Amino acid sequence: MTEILVAVDGSNSSSRVVAVSCDLAKKISAKITLIYVSKSPDLIGEYVEIGGASPAPNAAQYVQRADQVTSTLAEQIDAREIPYEVLLESGDPAEVIVRKAAERKVEMIVVGLKRLSGLDKVRSLGSVARKTIETANCPVLIVGE
Repeated sequence: MTEILVAVDGSNSSSRVVAVSCDLAKKISAKITLIYVSKSPDLIGEYVEIGGASPAPNAAQYVQRADQVTSTLAEQIDAREIPYEVLLESGDPAEVIVRKAAERKVEMIVVGLKRLSGLDKVRSLGSVARKTIETANCPVLIVGE
């Protein structure tokens, strides 16, 4: 089955990213893999190490945030009756997104991009969207706010 990797971070644009991804998935009969990448380096290692039943104390807040973000967005996908999967990862977001896309051989990555101006626009040159575009081996769809 065709797979689209949809990266979300809980920002205002995440809901729009999921909506656009759902429209695309419906058109091409694709599965959505929703990915949330925490910058906390120990999030997944500590969570998985204990079987996922209860996160380690220093990872609990990150796991809770990841679950909160992805469960709300997964409801949107489920309401559209699109097959989906949720991945909770940790590390550098762009690197993890690109690595997971390659491992899973997805057809496309979908990420959001904040509309910035002035100095904020210059500072965003190292953004997740930009790094993903520059390093991904598959097409990347950028969804603006």
